Amino acid sequence: MGGLNGNSVPMAQSAVTGYGPSRVTRFALAKFRPPALPSTLVTRPGLYDRLTAGADQRLTIVVGSAGAGKSVLLSDWAVTRPPGTTSWLSCDKADADPARFWAGFIEAPRAIDPGFGADAAELLAMDRTMSADITASVANDVAKLPAGSAVVVDDFHYAATASAPDMTDLIERWPAETVQLVLAGRFDPPLRQHRLRMSDQLGEIRDHDLYFSLAESRDLLANFDVQLSDADLALLHQQSEGWPAVLQMAALSLRGTTDRTRLERALEVRGQAIAEYFVSEVLEQQSAVMAEFMLDTSVLGVLTAEGCAAVSGRQDAAALLRAVEAAHLFLVALDDERTSFRYHRLVRRILRAELHARDRAREHALQLRVAEWSEARGDTRGAAHHYLAAQRADRALALMQDRAVPDFLHVPAVTAPLTLSIADPSMLAQSPEGLLGLAADLLLSGDTARGGEYLDLLERAGKIPAESRLAARFAAFRSFRYGMVGQLEKSVRTAHDARAIQQRTGLADEWNAVVPLILIRVHHCLHDVAAAGREADAALAAPDVAEPVRQVMVPGWRALAWFEAGHLAQAAEAARAADGEARRLGFSRHFFAVDYLRALSGLALEGRDLETAERLTERVLSIAEQRRPLIEFQALLDRARIWAARGEIREALTTLATARQAVAGASAALLAWADEQEALLRLSLGDLSFPAELAGHLPVARRGLLRARIALATGDHRAVREHLNAAALGDLTPRQALVREVLLAADAIDRGDPVAARMFGSILHTARSQGFLDTVVTTAPQVTGYVVEHAARLRSDSFVERLVAAALEVRSAQSGPASSGRAHTEPLTAAEQRILTLLPTSTYLQIADTLYVSRNTVKSHLRSIYSKLGVASRAEALERAVDLRLL
Repeated sequence: MGGLNGNSVPMAQSAVTGYGPSRVTRFALAKFRPPALPSTLVTRPGLYDRLTAGADQRLTIVVGSAGAGKSVLLSDWAVTRPPGTTSWLSCDKADADPARFWAGFIEAPRAIDPGFGADAAELLAMDRTMSADITASVANDVAKLPAGSAVVVDDFHYAATASAPDMTDLIERWPAETVQLVLAGRFDPPLRQHRLRMSDQLGEIRDHDLYFSLAESRDLLANFDVQLSDADLALLHQQSEGWPAVLQMAALSLRGTTDRTRLERALEVRGQAIAEYFVSEVLEQQSAVMAEFMLDTSVLGVLTAEGCAAVSGRQDAAALLRAVEAAHLFLVALDDERTSFRYHRLVRRILRAELHARDRAREHALQLRVAEWSEARGDTRGAAHHYLAAQRADRALALMQDRAVPDFLHVPAVTAPLTLSIADPSMLAQSPEGLLGLAADLLLSGDTARGGEYLDLLERAGKIPAESRLAARFAAFRSFRYGMVGQLEKSVRTAHDARAIQQRTGLADEWNAVVPLILIRVHHCLHDVAAAGREADAALAAPDVAEPVRQVMVPGWRALAWFEAGHLAQAAEAARAADGEARRLGFSRHFFAVDYLRALSGLALEGRDLETAERLTERVLSIAEQRRPLIEFQALLDRARIWAARGEIREALTTLATARQAVAGASAALLAWADEQEALLRLSLGDLSFPAELAGHLPVARRGLLRARIALATGDHRAVREHLNAAALGDLTPRQALVREVLLAADAIDRGDPVAARMFGSILHTARSQGFLDTVVTTAPQVTGYVVEHAARLRSDSFVERLVAAALEVRSAQSGPASSGRAHTEPLTAAEQRILTLLPTSTYLQIADTLYVSRNTVKSHLRSIYSKLGVASRAEALERAVDLRLL
């Protein structure tokens, strides 16, 4: 076997799957393909027989160190098996997320049966976590695979820790008589292997099994055209202990020579230094042209013929790149056509270190070539990185100085912030215009912390002339920085400073767009929609306004403002238009997409489509990437609303706490958004004092509406009307007006006033004509109950049906989290008891099929069961039901 796999499976975009807890999961097709086999492969029939012998056991594990040849062994074994009977899953670091791992695990067997795991995938998307239902569904589908099938999971060590409990449960149910499960990794997975071993249900292949025998070592060397005497071969085998990676590197070092000195040096190497030593030996034994080419191209992250020609200056770069691949010199292919590669990561690090040690001047010259080539291709950030590596901070900063803002406004690519550990801060400070460009790039690309540090560095350098272009730009990005961390008042002041300098000096370029773009968001957060609207108009009036600003960013903000005000039809139209333009321009993952995504999420929530709302909110969070605090804060508030709509009040409160941490030190006006939401959540839990305290932090209209809710909860009807009358003195938005109307009706219902029916009719008319659903059923429990109790008397239409269903859903969820731990006092209905009886052994879909009801009916009954049992999850429900002898 060829030890290190130098021919990795190319990467490709897979079909979209929806198994993640809150976002679409995308996999590369290579994740489900065995790695390509090297031409120097040594077949190992003895190990293949041991793998095959595990077919009637619950689990087969292959455990070995890096470079032990696990993947190549399993890939070659898969080739020997009957076609269409082997599925493959390669794990990576991202599979530490158990939801992602299980999504991949469910996807993999579709290579054998395209319909595999449909039920399990749907449950995983619905539950957002593994459960006994999903495990049972997977096990059932595995049992339906063709007899003799095998499921191979490679590099399981990446997923083992988080996924072990569920994998253990799955192994207990695994149909070993039909399908073989093989897990390979660098360490033993925590899967209760002792129990499997004692019952003879565990097949094992370990490091000492993977190490090459003397005969296999001879075969490997022969495949590299290396012939050694028996004595020398025995010495090499002894020193390497048969480790395939070491043998492969030794073979590369010794290929084509019988030089005794080199052989002796190769045989002396051992221990942790083996990889670095042998790679160095390989490099030294290449021709001068090949060695120089490898050193030169080590500065490239991705090796293509064009890139290698640019950095090496050689016309035969394409031929040399093919020669490096043909010689198995640690290249990994990145595409199916094998036109782009990368060096093995360890090899690249060693090559770069060697280049640095041999000729630092040449290293800088090569970095400069790559920078100029990247710049010519329009890769501003890549060029800046290489200019910095070339110790040409002046050119890096000049590039950022010219392109930071224009690139942000026009280029849709989502790029990571620059790596600046190679830049000397004192050197950067010598170029204030460029340093500002660098800080601007960091801030715009989402690295708020480091961008702020470089702004501070520029300010300390004291090189900002008053009334200059630099002063105006500096003030603009100070405003941007303050806005992104939630210091709203500071953001407004510094934005006005920037604008004043721009006006006095007559500056006019795309950098001026930064001021209105940040002020739109800041004024919105300050509850001043009118001011935000003026800034939106200013952004659109700017000369040569960037198309993404005009078509995506400003319409997206208007959609969000209309949604929050309650103009739902206008919000939906604007959000959909912005979404379409963002997709056309490639800006759907850009900072500009945040507002229309939030508007679409809010509209989905208003329509009680909670799954869509959460999916869209997770897209916003992925854009924030925990580096744009203000955006993260807003998205976390949206997530808390969605979870509260499900009745997950405690989880929503935890999310609010996380949101506050994201903007620690932020303005009180910004935190007021969280204050209002927390007050409503705590009020739903029966806490009256803390919501009253939080109400004082809110603007007038919001404060009056919240205090009316608190008074309604205490039964103080006079105070309810007083607070609602005070709220009406403000300029209420359509949403606030509807909330006031709902609270007035709730007060009438609570008092038994006959006028309540007429008031509810008015609410129903408004809700139907304007599209409100969630607002009606979540504002006051009195109105929610009224909808349910009078459902039979309401004129039936599609809207009323949705309203009643939403009211039932909300009422069944409202008491669950708040009453966790209470005694079981309310008996279950006959339908609920039937569902509870099936719950331990059936999936949601199976329950629905068994009882001839819809899945939504099952979910509604389950929420009612949870409420009556005083629990918040399926597991707790089963435990509580057993305690109460209901099961």
